[in-house]
Amino acid sequence: MKRITLVALTMLLMPFTYDASAQQVVKKRIGTYIENGNVVLSEAATTLAVDIHVEREQVIVGPYARYAQKYFGQRASFVDKSVSRVTSVDIAVDEDADYAAAPIAADEVTMPMFSHCTTFDTVLPNRLSATEKQPEQAAEEAASIIFELRNARLDLITGEYGDGVYGAGLESALREIDRMEQAYLELFYGKHIVTRSVIRREIPIEADKTSYVVARFNADEGILAADNLAGEIIILSIQPSNMEYPAGNEKGKVEYRYANNARVSVSIGQQKYAERVLPIYEFGKTVKYTPTK
Repeated sequence: MKRITLVALTMLLMPFTYDASAQQVVKKRIGTYIENGNVVLSEAATTLAVDIHVEREQVIVGPYARYAQKYFGQRASFVDKSVSRVTSVDIAVDEDADYAAAPIAADEVTMPMFSHCTTFDTVLPNRLSATEKQPEQAAEEAASIIFELRNARLDLITGEYGDGVYGAGLESALREIDRMEQAYLELFYGKHIVTRSVIRREIPIEADKTSYVVARFNADEGILAADNLAGEIIILSIQPSNMEYPAGNEKGKVEYRYANNARVSVSIGQQKYAERVLPIYEFGKTVKYTPTK
């Protein structure tokens, strides 16, 4: 009874441990042949598309950074910095209907400010004055305006301004106060910009090669060329599976190239960012058939 149970359990687990060769069989007719009255010259080649998703964080120091702790009790950064990191990687077969890479997403820029400008309006706190103030005086005025905006927000929320502002008008007023406060705070704490982008690299596969340098990565500069030694290697690895192919007929005149369901992965250093089973023709087999009439 125990032996029967063990055999049943083994059979139950088999489909899950044999996933590579259990994939759909992908094949392509190759050679020169006539189709719909046209002469076709067909080859079976694989190109992999590797999409590297990168997030770049940039901090631009505010002109009144040195006064942040004095007025708000918290230090601001005194150094501009820019750091990149790889968030994810996608792998797909280029120009294949079933395994094709998705279109590259448009670059996104997200900023906790209401303008994509990377410079500061240094005269922002002095709009009511015709004379230019010293930095410390301007910082004091900016801090004062921030506290006034916060008081105004509190008055609106608690109803101190009466019934004159409500509904959509209240939401609009609060949104404008938020915008103004953020603009003034950036003078102290700087701008924090996060840029997200996707970089695609296309890798033509060779029959005798299972490892490829896709690109290189450097936290300061982001994605670099594959031959730039300033970055860490982004490597693509292919592990072909032990597939069984149809026997065919060696004397046949019709040739099909069967793709190998290989395990493809992309790593940076010791960290693996993506892994997928994909059909790779270069590690497959050409099978001949006798055409049927």
